[in-house]
Amino acid sequence: MKRFINLLFPLLFGVVLSLTGCVTIKPPQWRAVDETREAQYEPYLGEGTGSITGQAFLTQMGGGVVTAAGRVVTLDPATDIGTEWWTKAGIYYVHKGLVPPSASFLKARKTTTADAEGRFKFENLRPGKYYIRTEVTWYVGYNIQGGLVGQLVEVKSDKTVELIINQYAH
Repeated sequence: MKRFINLLFPLLFGVVLSLTGCVTIKPPQWRAVDETREAQYEPYLGEGTGSITGQAFLTQMGGGVVTAAGRVVTLDPATDIGTEWWTKAGIYYVHKGLVPPSASFLKARKTTTADAEGRFKFENLRPGKYYIRTEVTWYVGYNIQGGLVGQLVEVKSDKTVELIINQYAH
């Protein structure tokens, strides 16, 4: 029996390694970008009078709080292209660096860096709906925990939206 196990273990180990090597996550396929979809960014360009202030953090299972200290916070208009990005890449940690093939998406994107307490601020915003997102991660041993946090927010002229972002982006 021991000899059988000694022969079987390397075989099973090899099968497991070969199967895990086959797991890949494909990047999203984007819809075609056309003038109509790009034009949806026009209302978001330029300066407005709205603002967003907030704090991003996650609470660990043991009660510890991890903030988005030093992390980039992105603010993207919720256009057709922006919503496609959010659902296909924006909420997934593995795709956190991907953006759609749209010049207007990049032109309209606003970024800031969260302070030591995970606080952030966006000023001079045009009215409209935006996706706001950042990363809150930490390591336990060699394993990364946490992920992307974010949500959809609506900005109005001459108003400040105050946010607490402490849930995974969805």
